[in-house]
Amino acid sequence: MSFLDLVLAIGSGLAAALAVELLYVLLRRVGRPPRVRLLYHLWAASVALTVGLAVAGRSEDLAWRVTASVAGVLTAFVLFSLFDSLVVQRPWDPARRPMMPKLARDVLRVAVLAAAALVVAKVVLGYSLEAVLVSSTVISAVVGLALQDVLKNVFAGMALEIERPFQRGDWILLDGQPVQVIDTSWRSTRLRSNEGVEFYEPNATLATARLVCYGSGTPPVGLSFQVGLPYDAPPARVKAALVAAARAAPLAAETPPPEAFLDSYGDSAIGYRLRVWTHSVGQVTAFRDGVYSRVWYELQRQGLSVPFPIRTVHVHSARRERQERERTGLERTRRLLAQVDLFRELDERSVERLARASTLRYYDQREVLVREGETGDSLFVIERGRVLVSKSGTLIGTGTVQLATLGPGSFFGEMSLLTGEPRSATVVADGSCEVVELSKEALAPLLEEDPRMAEVVSAAVAARQASTAATFEVRRGRAQAPGPEESQAQASLLARIRTFFKLGAPMA
Repeated sequence: MSFLDLVLAIGSGLAAALAVELLYVLLRRVGRPPRVRLLYHLWAASVALTVGLAVAGRSEDLAWRVTASVAGVLTAFVLFSLFDSLVVQRPWDPARRPMMPKLARDVLRVAVLAAAALVVAKVVLGYSLEAVLVSSTVISAVVGLALQDVLKNVFAGMALEIERPFQRGDWILLDGQPVQVIDTSWRSTRLRSNEGVEFYEPNATLATARLVCYGSGTPPVGLSFQVGLPYDAPPARVKAALVAAARAAPLAAETPPPEAFLDSYGDSAIGYRLRVWTHSVGQVTAFRDGVYSRVWYELQRQGLSVPFPIRTVHVHSARRERQERERTGLERTRRLLAQVDLFRELDERSVERLARASTLRYYDQREVLVREGETGDSLFVIERGRVLVSKSGTLIGTGTVQLATLGPGSFFGEMSLLTGEPRSATVVADGSCEVVELSKEALAPLLEEDPRMAEVVSAAVAARQASTAATFEVRRGRAQAPGPEESQAQASLLARIRTFFKLGAPMA
């Protein structure tokens, strides 16, 4: 080889190396340098040697075959890496995920390198492609049998990457414990527990397991809490207490708001399910502790307690507790009835007799207490909550009219109690409410003992009817002042009361 040929060969190799290195500098400037720098520089050196030996006329030598083989395989590796970095990973839109999962890209890279090796073996080394394929098939069978567990995890990992049941950073339930997904490799998925311990779970195990994914916490996750409470506690009151406790619980999300549901009737308690949302999916244990703790404190403040199972022997004075509850309820009812206009003139003993004969009833949202036109003979006094009173428009020339909203201390149904006439209006619960019902059988003994009481009751009812009639007139655009008709109405009502209760005229 002449000196000129040697210089030309060296210059050609250096030019090829310079071109490849200039490409590396350009990639660094655009912010997408190859991840494996050593392989890139080795590729540049192999390309330079291959070009230099080819220019020097040594393309048939063993050295050229070796360098050309290395350059061919590394070229496939570098080109795939550039395609991955410049296309698949969407450098123009960093906010979006790559077009393919990482594990799938790694498997595709291996396939590209295997194809490049076959091409190099056929073109550069001159081997028969059939012989290479036969030998590679035998080798693949042996390797596949030896590494079948590893390959099973590889394909399971690819399935997880393609299906994406969870993302990196998500929290999942594994064997009942919350763990965070850190990364996914060929063989296993790296996880971290709440205690900060990292461990690796085989991909094949995750691919066949039943997973519950809480996500990363960006969208809130709703968790359910089971609470059992006594049968005598009104469900609306219980649900309000549970929701109030959940709103104040640590780590609870403001939206969506917590919800409480009556879930079941158990042997010793009514089962309620409380749904509370949180963004702190990585602190599920602390979140559950906070919710259950706030529920306990709220129930204690509301006078509610979680009942013991019926199979538990709990020694206590049931009779004394029941008597105390009855005494407290009776006193509350007595004070409530003493405020009703119809019973203001009664002495304490008579009011207490009415309280003992009355019944406490519970109603939920939109439940109908009485319906217009139905028969009845009882009076209702509101102890807790509100009700809506409405009347059909067939009697007043318009649609259904809402007469009033009644709250604690208000009463309705007095005409049915005193005269037995059908209900004159429909009363619906506006939310949960508790009312005391007083029937004809409870009032009759008092009226028989003191018939003059009927006069007091009729006067109060007449005044109430006059107020209702005035409301109708105002809604129809007319105002009406009270006149002698009110006195006549009272006299008529008094006669009907005496007839209904079979009372005689009072003695002068």
